[in-house]
Amino acid sequence: MDKTDFIIVGQGLAGSILALELLKQNKSVLVIDKPEMSQCSRVAAGIYNPIVFKRLTQSWMADKIIPTMFEFFEAAEKLFNTKLIHQTKIARVLGSEQEEILWKKKSINELSDFIDGEIHPSENEYEFLNSHYGFVNQAGFVDVTSFLTRTRNYLEQHNSFLNNTFAYKDVIVSENEIRYKNFTCDKLIFCEGHLATQNPFFKELKFKPAKGEVLTIYCEELKATSIINKDFFILPLPEKHHFKVGATYNWLDFTDNLTDKAKQMLVEKIDSVIPFPYKIIKQQAGVRPSTIDRRPVMGFHAINKNMGVFNGFGTKAVMLAPYFSKHFCNFIFLNQELFLDVDVKRFYA
Repeated sequence: MDKTDFIIVGQGLAGSILALELLKQNKSVLVIDKPEMSQCSRVAAGIYNPIVFKRLTQSWMADKIIPTMFEFFEAAEKLFNTKLIHQTKIARVLGSEQEEILWKKKSINELSDFIDGEIHPSENEYEFLNSHYGFVNQAGFVDVTSFLTRTRNYLEQHNSFLNNTFAYKDVIVSENEIRYKNFTCDKLIFCEGHLATQNPFFKELKFKPAKGEVLTIYCEELKATSIINKDFFILPLPEKHHFKVGATYNWLDFTDNLTDKAKQMLVEKIDSVIPFPYKIIKQQAGVRPSTIDRRPVMGFHAINKNMGVFNGFGTKAVMLAPYFSKHFCNFIFLNQELFLDVDVKRFYA
């Protein structure tokens, strides 16, 4: 029987980040994952953005989580000897004079750390926009695919990864440990993404999954070096002339199947902004693991105290998961209270 401190179920962004944080705390981990089960993290654009455009407000806890995000991914870059985090501004297209007035107002008040108050005309590399725009600072993206691949390789090298579908029926819970097949652990943590809706141990959790589809396009004439946002995003990728475009939302279909409807929707959005010829390289789909209150969920089972959850990061996982992996570890090892907004207990009330 092999012994480990933690078994983590799921190697998406949440599971990978938590596993690395636990290893940093000198704990042993075994991550169990079958990548084909869910593609959400592997197709994510990985954009970090301190602004909620719909209300033009600061994204939840942005001032606290972004510094921790940089600290985490810069450490991962050193560990894996590769570039992961790409800093670039977001060019937010402003659709009306009222939006421009609000943008200027917010830039000298509560959003002064995050947005540039100057309103830019459509010129130079953004001439094709035919609209004014403002820049968001402290924005960019993380190369999620590279991060997940290198994390898995690292875990495999340390005999800490099992490529298998997790079987709930094989979990045996005792007072001091949990047994799973040929393994025992002190704590079992579920980081399953939207597949948590099938977890028999955490039926009380209220998830509201949303399927998203994205396109990768090739466009030689598009010279934009910043992320463009106009109710959808156009993300310049490290590979020359390649851009990721997204994303759609579907609250009824929880498969990773590609749909013509989503493709057409994205094509129409692209055509409304880009006047240049382009080629669709690929289409991808994944289901976001959002909770009903749009906040992460973490903590331990009401009865089985050695069985926990770390999930629900939705579209903001690259921003939120590094901060809350530390927060969760402080809860586990230092007995620090979890924030009420993220504590699993809110679903047991």
